[in-house]
Amino acid sequence: MSDYRFEEPDTELALRLRDAEVAALADLARSTRIVLDAPLPPAGDEAVRDRLFPRAYLDPTEDAAELAFQAAVHADLASGRIAAIDDLLADLAGAERVRGGVRVLLDPARTGRWVAAINDLRLTLGTRIGVSDDDPEPTGPIAADAGDVGCYHWLTGLQDGLISYLLV
Repeated sequence: MSDYRFEEPDTELALRLRDAEVAALADLARSTRIVLDAPLPPAGDEAVRDRLFPRAYLDPTEDAAELAFQAAVHADLASGRIAAIDDLLADLAGAERVRGGVRVLLDPARTGRWVAAINDLRLTLGTRIGVSDDDPEPTGPIAADAGDVGCYHWLTGLQDGLISYLLV
């Protein structure tokens, strides 16, 4: 992935992304949206879903309570995440074309939604390439794909830059 640049005209953040970055963000956003939009499988059936919707009750004897909790909150959690991804996709689609890419203008609220969406994209990609809480570097068989590893690190930097903008 290439570098991205932040510009700060007035109160909006102007984020420049190259065409390859836009394509990577859009592809990963669409695939993550599919996971978020699917019915919730039982815990342990899908690693990405388990990462995006971690258990509230870690004790396996509390499966009934876990199912009740997930039934109560899953739809709201998923719809919020889907909305953030849809905003990101809409911003990319409506972005101003510039040489070799796009320029996206983000106000602080929209930047916050991008941070949320990118967090879910990182969780999805990180799970697929073997990143875990215990080992922040990719370790799985897919980790051999340098493109996915590079994209994961690029997303991490982009998310960090957006958060830094919000904290200023």
